[in-house]
This record gives sequence, C-alpha cells and structure tokens, in this order.
Amino acid sequence: MRVHSIMDTSQKREKTMFTTIVAAVDGSEPSKHAIKAACDIASHYGAELHLVHTPQVDTTAVAVGAGTYVLEASFEQIAEAGRTVMAEAKTACESYGTEPKSTYIGSGIPADEVLSVATAKDADLIVCGRRGLGNLAAIFLGSTSSKITHDATCAVLTVK
Repeated sequence: MRVHSIMDTSQKREKTMFTTIVAAVDGSEPSKHAIKAACDIASHYGAELHLVHTPQVDTTAVAVGAGTYVLEASFEQIAEAGRTVMAEAKTACESYGTEPKSTYIGSGIPADEVLSVATAKDADLIVCGRRGLGNLAAIFLGSTSSKITHDATCAVLTVK
C-alpha cells in the first residue's frame, strides 16, 4: 500500500504575488494612506515600489472692473509643487522602511500618467487613494481612482 503525504502548500509558496507596485501620489490624506498600504505590501512581498505624481494646479480668476484676470501658476511653480509632494511621499516611504525604486512626476492627466507608468514598469498592482485632490471637473469627468480602476490591466487597490 502506498502512502501519500499531505504537504502544507502555503509553506512552499513563495511571496511572488506582487513584484512591481505603482503608487499614485497627490498629497491628500487618502494618498498618504495609499502610500502606507503600498509600502506594507511591497515590504511583505519584496516588491519594487514606483511612485507617480502629476501636479494639478487650479487657476484663479480675479474680477477686475467689468473684466476678469486669470492668474495661472508658472511652470516652475507647478514643478516645485510636484517636487515637494514627491519628496514628502518618498520620506513617508522611507519612514515605513521602504525605498522607492523610482519616482515619476508627470505633466498630463493623472490617471493616464499612472497607467502609463504601470504599463512601462509591467506593474501587477496599482495603489491609489479613493479620493484625492480632484477638482470640480472630477464630478463631471470621473475621479482619477475610478479611471485607473476601469482602465488598468493589473490589480488596483483603492485606499480610503
């Protein structure tokens, strides 16, 4: 009679569920929670973590007499704001014991930038905040996290 041993397969399983994680960063509270979750998952699975931020600056309109004057941020102001948000995100990652493999500051539509980096890095997980610093347009066009969830070719985790 032949006896088959039953082996616990969880002991054999390697931590390979996630190898490359892209985290969307915008400086909001949900984004900060998403960074923490992304770092935790990256640490657990030994995955690479890539941070993506796309600065979005609202313009300000000032009424002057019968006309309006639109105050737009300069390219350098937008770039500096992006660098500040990314530096804070990187510092947060390091405080959680995770060193981001790369950081990317985009200039287009945030969801498209995140999806582009996820494709380029062959990510198997995107982590983003459920609600970010979206503006009035998000009400009509849909939120960044909704677009990422809808269009991603990998798993997406949205964090509240």
